[in-house]
Amino acid sequence: MKKLFVALTVLSLFFVLACKKESKEVDSQMATAQKIAKMEQDIDAQQNQMNALLQKYVQQGGKDLGGVVGQNLTPDQKTLLEQRLKSEQGIGYRDLISEILKKQNEVEDMKVKVQDLEQKLPSPVVVKRGETHAEIAMNYLTKDKGLDANTAKKLVQRVNLMDELVPGFKVWNFYDNGVYGTFVTQGDAAVSPYGVIRRAKQKLISEKNSAISERDVLAKQKTTLLEQVSDLQKKRDQLNQDVAMLQAEREDLLKKIQDVQNLSEDLKARLNSVFYRVGDRKALISTGVVKDPWYGRARITDFNEASFPNHLDLRSGDTITFTAKDAGVASIRKIKIAPGVTFKEDADYTIGISADGQQGTVKILNKDKFRAERTMVIMVN
Repeated sequence: MKKLFVALTVLSLFFVLACKKESKEVDSQMATAQKIAKMEQDIDAQQNQMNALLQKYVQQGGKDLGGVVGQNLTPDQKTLLEQRLKSEQGIGYRDLISEILKKQNEVEDMKVKVQDLEQKLPSPVVVKRGETHAEIAMNYLTKDKGLDANTAKKLVQRVNLMDELVPGFKVWNFYDNGVYGTFVTQGDAAVSPYGVIRRAKQKLISEKNSAISERDVLAKQKTTLLEQVSDLQKKRDQLNQDVAMLQAEREDLLKKIQDVQNLSEDLKARLNSVFYRVGDRKALISTGVVKDPWYGRARITDFNEASFPNHLDLRSGDTITFTAKDAGVASIRKIKIAPGVTFKEDADYTIGISADGQQGTVKILNKDKFRAERTMVIMVN
């Protein structure tokens, strides 16, 4: 089950100063990174327009370029088009080729400008498969800037990090006199950081719409059944000789109504519940349910429904109570919630441990956040 991303505008993706200090140098670098992100968007738009023109050129009978055209014309393809511009007889073809070459030149000019802007900044990290934003940030602060791990960790914990990096993204890191900022641009990836967030958000919206649609279908079914009951009752009054038969049908229909109501209530309960699992932290990590690195925040890695056997209906309750035995430990010493990037202790929830360490509680303060997140893991010790 995918968690909800915070919607951000493309010009402010993933930049937060790591403390309230100010740095003109970091501010300037961030402004340059924002310009790069904006120009990458413009490049994508121009390339899409150019590819549409190329398809139109071929569809209208223009000569194929002798290869698949991707996001850029190769030098040979560009030379071939320039030659055909001189030799094409059809006015329509000449106009299309001229417009394609114009778009290509605009793309090349913008890419040069992006390269010029990038040269004004410290070298970025080009994301490889499996790398995380937190790892990149920690490596930068500890290895490149020489900060100790604890100081670097505190700075990283104060910034917004992108949970899903795509190979080819460029991660920019800026640090000056205790001020840390980070920014993600598209680089050579086929999708922008904003596109990754937008797709995740659209998926959640689609899932929500599906749930609403299912609820509406059940409501219509319930209405239909109720109308059938009313009709049968009227017929019963008119046809006394069929009372016994109609009564049997009525009871059957009432049972169906109850089934629908029960199903509707169950769906409402599930839609308003947070599903959770309680267990020993080491056991949860070893079984692959969660990851809890020392330099980052705990996150859930297994979203299988079976991994969350318990749920709390947030309409009627706000506290989860469990025992040391439930968690599979001798006594409870510490309680931690995953995903840590989403839920904040004392802001979204509070924890309690009995004096003898045999009982723990998690009280939900921000029900809306837990209802939207849907799942959590309570790690003990």
